[in-house]
Amino acid sequence: MLPSVEVDPWRFCRDAQSWEIQSDVAAFPRLAREFTQGALFCRVVGRVDQRGSLSLHVSISGEVGLTCQRCLGNMPYTVGLERTLYLARNEAELERLDALPGSDAIQAGERLSLVELVEDEVLLSLPLAPMHAEGECSLRGAQ
Repeated sequence: MLPSVEVDPWRFCRDAQSWEIQSDVAAFPRLAREFTQGALFCRVVGRVDQRGSLSLHVSISGEVGLTCQRCLGNMPYTVGLERTLYLARNEAELERLDALPGSDAIQAGERLSLVELVEDEVLLSLPLAPMHAEGECSLRGAQ
C-alpha cells in the first residue's frame, strides 16, 4: 500500500515542486479493485503560468490488465494520460476556469492527496465497459 502523500497544493505549484512514483497498481487502494495486474509511472508537477494561474501537470503511463466485460478474461490496457489541472479556490473560480477552452480545473483546499489525484485521473480515463475487440475474446461463445 502506498503511503499517503499530502501536499499544500498552492505551495506545491508556487514552488514548482514535483512528485513521481513507479508502482504496481496493487499499491493504489482504489486502482487495485479495477485492475488485475500492471504498473504505472506517475508524475505530478506544480506550475505557475504567465497569467499567475496555478496548475498541476499530471502524467501517468503504464500497462495494466482490465477484465473484459464480454468474456471475463484479462484484457491488456495502455494508460497514457497528460493533463493540466488548474487550481480553483471556490465554485465560481472553478466554473470560470472550466469554461476556458481546453481547460480542466479542480477545487483545491489546504491539502491535496497526490495518490488520490492520480487514482481519480486514471479512473476517469477508463472505458465504461472494457471489452476485447470483436473476435478477440478468450472464451468461445462469448462473442
